[in-house]
Amino acid sequence: MAKANEENKELVVKAKSAMEISGEIKAIVDSIIEAGGECSDATLEALKSLNMALEVKAENIAFVKARLESEMDYYKVVEEAAKAQRKARESALERLKKYLAACMQEAGLKSIKKNDGLFSFSLVEGRIRTVIENKELLPYEYTDIVEVISPRGDAIKAALEAGKEVPGAHLERGEDFVMIRGGKANA
Repeated sequence: MAKANEENKELVVKAKSAMEISGEIKAIVDSIIEAGGECSDATLEALKSLNMALEVKAENIAFVKARLESEMDYYKVVEEAAKAQRKARESALERLKKYLAACMQEAGLKSIKKNDGLFSFSLVEGRIRTVIENKELLPYEYTDIVEVISPRGDAIKAALEAGKEVPGAHLERGEDFVMIRGGKANA
């Protein structure tokens, strides 16, 4: 009977979310503080059990993190391979078009149309484009001058931390975050 009761408690803890477990831990700690630090053995056992359950949830989150990172690496490789394949297809298409243009020029043809064909082909004269050889030699009347302001974040942070006022900037603490380090499997 006691073993069945223990298994029941374990199932209840497993069914709880990490946030529910955290809330229960906080409630127990608050009750201990209100009691002036005094608590029963049952309260300590419940706190220990909830802490262990939260450790299990945190470890499960770490496993999910590791899997997501692995999937991200996989998708990055697939993405790069797909991009390389697309570039190869674009290059092959460009070569085919240049080849057909050269063939039409050699034959002196401006167009190819087949009565029952799906496609028609026209040799179009190339468009005139501007080639900038050296932008620094261009007269100012043909250029736009753009001023770029790039804040030096490290210098601004150092000045603000030293107590100096920097108009247009202030220090702000980011959100708390969890750092997950590798466990025994990574060692």
